[in-house]
Amino acid sequence: MKIVFPNISQIDFEYAFECLEECKQSDAAEFGFNHPYFAPGGQYGKQWWQLDSSLALAGYKWADRGFSETALLNFIESQKENGRICLYGFDVLPEYVAGNNFPKQHKCVSSLPKIFDVAYNIVKCSKDITLLEKTYAMLKRYIDWWYSDRFDIKAGLFSAVFEETFIPYLGKAMEYAPVDTNVEIYVGLVSTSKIAARLKKDNESKILLKKADELKTAINEHLWDEEKGAYYPYDLQNNCRIFQLMASTFYPLRMKIASSEQKKSLIALLKNDEHFNWNTIPLTSVSKKDPTFTTTVGGYQGNASWSGNVWTLINEMVVRGLLDSGENELAAELALKTIYAFNANCTEFINPFDGTGHGVLKYAWTASQYIELIVEVIFGIGFDEEKQGITVSPNLPQALKNKELSLQGLQVCDDTYLDVFISQGNVRWNLSPNCNKADIYL
Repeated sequence: MKIVFPNISQIDFEYAFECLEECKQSDAAEFGFNHPYFAPGGQYGKQWWQLDSSLALAGYKWADRGFSETALLNFIESQKENGRICLYGFDVLPEYVAGNNFPKQHKCVSSLPKIFDVAYNIVKCSKDITLLEKTYAMLKRYIDWWYSDRFDIKAGLFSAVFEETFIPYLGKAMEYAPVDTNVEIYVGLVSTSKIAARLKKDNESKILLKKADELKTAINEHLWDEEKGAYYPYDLQNNCRIFQLMASTFYPLRMKIASSEQKKSLIALLKNDEHFNWNTIPLTSVSKKDPTFTTTVGGYQGNASWSGNVWTLINEMVVRGLLDSGENELAAELALKTIYAFNANCTEFINPFDGTGHGVLKYAWTASQYIELIVEVIFGIGFDEEKQGITVSPNLPQALKNKELSLQGLQVCDDTYLDVFISQGNVRWNLSPNCNKADIYL
């Protein structure tokens, strides 16, 4: 795969793939899995983690779609009878976690469920109906687990524990309803309903969409604070919001959970440099004006590392939300800032003031999301499920509108490769010779 991109060299781009290759674990049987997967990287060893192993596939699918599809089988085959997908391979948390913290609940724990979004974006262009059916069954059972083990009927929200939310909550289930987890499950309900529709399971698709609508209502009723103009976590025990301002406040921009009026407040907050560092290296994981704001250097230090440092996990989700809500230029600007911040710097997290990388130096999900932001956001390459065709719709921030960009040799489907050239905002493309050019949409 070759790239021409201002301030990014071919070596820089290849470095992200190199990081992923180093995190690839081929000897899966050693850790109880049947198929190769991605480990997080660095001192985390070769263990399978749900979040890391899923996020790594989001970018790697553009290099090896077959590997990404096969890796989904690990989630399917390791799923518990009750539908839970475990946090990591050993499935029991250590007594103490990073930061010398003790999670009160350390058994039967899952993860922030990015697998909903990742799996959907892998299988939506797959022609393997068996894989599609297995993936749908896995996602549907996983949704059922969230409803059976983490759902608060009174509030209509999902609770979460370490590491089902970030900042990780160290208490027990049914106490804390975070913004990020509830938005991820909303995305999961909608995405899984689309797979159901493709499989002609129309009634199941409608049920999933109804649940999504109910969750959307609960998010806006309990997590949104009109006076402060932001979304906050909710204390399920005391029926009140917890006024800790995290960057996850922007997540309800996804799929237009936030109304147009709510979006105005969120955009103003997003661009306020006093809060999330918009003019420097955004987004800080917690508002700089929040009492809990801090930054850490060196190795991962648990909750403290999620209380101010910059992570691709957060930025990528906010970029997606901005795109969903029609704020394409802002999305492109944040995507480019994130790409440049992590260019040749695929570290676990970075300092928001000097850009230095910390934690694991070659971190799988950082490398993956760096690739994802370049391919899917700036070049705007994707797959339209309804049209069953490739889409090319670049999102260029002001800094790139008069520049020359190109991406060649991108695997968009099984044996289909795409070249995209952008010059002064004009787009042209080539597909591998055996493809039907009618299947691409600009």
